[in-house]
Amino acid sequence: MFASVGKAFAMLFDRDFAGLILWTLVLTAILFVALFFGVEYGLAKLPVLGSVWINRFLELATPIILILGLFFLGAPIAAMVGSVFLERIAAKVDAHFYPNDPRARGTPVLTGIGESVRLVGLAMLINVALIPVDIGVPGVAEFATVLANGWLLGREFFELASLRHLSRRESDALRRRHGGTIFAAGLLISILTAIPAADLIAPFFGSALMAHLFKRLTHLELSA
Repeated sequence: MFASVGKAFAMLFDRDFAGLILWTLVLTAILFVALFFGVEYGLAKLPVLGSVWINRFLELATPIILILGLFFLGAPIAAMVGSVFLERIAAKVDAHFYPNDPRARGTPVLTGIGESVRLVGLAMLINVALIPVDIGVPGVAEFATVLANGWLLGREFFELASLRHLSRRESDALRRRHGGTIFAAGLLISILTAIPAADLIAPFFGSALMAHLFKRLTHLELSA
């Protein structure tokens, strides 16, 4: 896995990938800003919730809620941006690093859309569900969120990369054989989504990492 991490990290400074990096950065930043102000606007427009004191508490707690929002929105935003750009990033990885490998057939359109919708939906569901836990048990939910997102982002980003080359059955079998490695890679992506500023590069890095990891695992199996 470490070789794949190194290659994905080096791509951040490779001029050949500058255009894709810029687009993922811009879209990620736009989504963060839009969701940040959306949450702020929603809290400001809440009707009186039983007592004016409840609204007063929410008003005072808004900065904390927004900070928590940035933490919990990192993975869903990475999922959104990654699902949009992974096909293009992976195709460029293949051409740049693995020109002698068989060309990917590409992910079928309906399969790609279904995987993207599932990834974004599950990321939103997991992170929203853990917000009340964070309020009640600070610290525990953050740890649980990083682990849950590691599992989800690893699984789904890897599937998006592998389905460009393999059938669903073959992709699932490969993922099961290397579940620990894929989870570790997903955990790294998850940690990036939880760190301010680093979360901006998480979609590109995660897509590149899984494209390299897929190649690494398939090459290892072929040479075994």
